[in-house]
This record gives sequence, C-alpha cells and structure tokens, in this order.
Amino acid sequence: MAEPGAGRILTMLRARPLLWFFVLAYAVTWLLWSPLVIGGVPAFSDTTHAPSLYTLPGIAIGVTGTAFFMTAVTQGRPGVRRLLQRLVHWRVGVWWYLVAVLLIPVGQVLVTAAVVDPAALEALTPSALVFYPGAYLAHFFFGPLFEESGWRGFALPRMQHRFGPMRATLLLGLLWSGWHFLLYVPTWLTAGPAGALAGMGIFVVFTTSLTVIFTWLSNNTGASLLLVILLHGSVDGTATYLQVLADRGVISPDVAGFSVEFGVLAVAAVTALVLIAATRGRLGYGRMLTCD
Repeated sequence: MAEPGAGRILTMLRARPLLWFFVLAYAVTWLLWSPLVIGGVPAFSDTTHAPSLYTLPGIAIGVTGTAFFMTAVTQGRPGVRRLLQRLVHWRVGVWWYLVAVLLIPVGQVLVTAAVVDPAALEALTPSALVFYPGAYLAHFFFGPLFEESGWRGFALPRMQHRFGPMRATLLLGLLWSGWHFLLYVPTWLTAGPAGALAGMGIFVVFTTSLTVIFTWLSNNTGASLLLVILLHGSVDGTATYLQVLADRGVISPDVAGFSVEFGVLAVAAVTALVLIAATRGRLGYGRMLTCD
C-alpha cells in the first residue's frame, strides 16, 4: 500500500532535515517580509533605531517556528524538550557571561576611540550607559530571541556533526547572511549597484565572522542558547545604543556611523581570526551537547 500523503511529506522532511529547515526558514520569512519590502516599510525606526514590529512575524514564525517544527518532525517531544532546555541553560562560568555581554560592545567602542575619536569613550560613562538597557531590550525580542533557536539551536549542531566545526560555521554564516538580504537589499540599492554589492560583501564578512564567535561560544557552554542570545543581543543592542547617543549629542553621528558600520566589523573579524588560529579551527567542538 502506498504511503499516505502526510506520511510521504514527513519521510521527505526527515530524510533531509537541514535542507528543509533552511528552505522553510527562508520561504516563510521572505513570504511574510515581502509585503513590507514591496510597500517600502523600513526595517528599522528612524527615531528609535529599533527593528520595525512588522518584521517580527517573519523572524518568529520563519526561524523559531521552523526550528521547533523540524525538531518535532525529526526528534518528537524529547527533541523539543531538549531544545527548550537549551534556551534556559544558564549554568556556565561567569567568564562566558562576560564574553557574551561585553566582548562586542567594549571592543567596538575601543576600536572606534582608537581609530576615529577618543570621544567615543564617552559612550562608556555612567551618564551615557543608562541608555544601554533600553537599546538592548529594543532588539532582544527580535533577532536575538527569535533567531537563535533556529541558527544555533537546530542547524549548528547538525551541521557540525555532518561537516565539522569550521566548514559548518562558514556555511551557516553564508546562509544566515543570505536570509537577511530581502530586508536589507533595498537600502543597499540606494547606493547603486556597486554600492549594493559592497554592502552585501561587507555584511557577509561581518555575519560570517560573528558566526565563528557564536559557534565558539555555543561549543564552550554546552550548546547554551541563552548565552548566544545574550551575545546576539549585545551586537544588535550596541548598534542601536550608539545611534541613540548620536541623536542625543553625546557622540557625533560620524563616530556612531563608523562604529556601527566598521568598528564592529573589525572587532568581529579580528576575534574570529584569533579564535580560528587559537583553536586550530575546532572552535571548542567536542564540548557541546551532542545532537541525536
């Protein structure tokens, strides 16, 4: 007897879970984002610099929804339970929390101060730091919270098991970069075709460099999603924070612009290269939770 239609679909999904995770994540997210892009809705607010609320369904359903759906299809309730446990896996050394929360923000400000203007250090004064929690939380419930169940939750363990840590990280970095393109390409195109290509290239280098750091952090914290969510939040939140400080006249727009576009890129790229060299490309692999 032929297998029922639903059974054939489940068999197909289980046969190639990574492929179908990325196909569904892209398809669902881009389907939900397309009306925004066509309608010219900006991805970020011009006043708060936070992501537009209209982008949230694409992120939450497209990535987190797909991750939990594919986990349920391939591993059932035990797999879903393990994925949820990783979201609240907090028992790691204090050092890893410091890395997750401080590595990018402090490095970004220090690089900007060294290269552009020492006045960038004003971003670290107590009077300026009061704005940081709000900037952090403005992003937390978008990319950090609703992306990581997919990229580092579902995809990374399976990709490392199949390709090894370095190849898996580079491939995931490219795929993570490409997932953003629909939302960002309209802005890049305002600089013309050459500017768009440059923007895409810089973004791919930046996102892939971040992926190296995320993989290293995940592998050294028992595949904790909580820690990579905190790291993701520090990247996005710092960008908004510096733009808010520029709006308030604490730092100049040029300083904020350099830091958001190039300072963070320098920190991510250099850190990634150091980690690759220091771990010989293993990025802590072998210390993570195994993926059945």
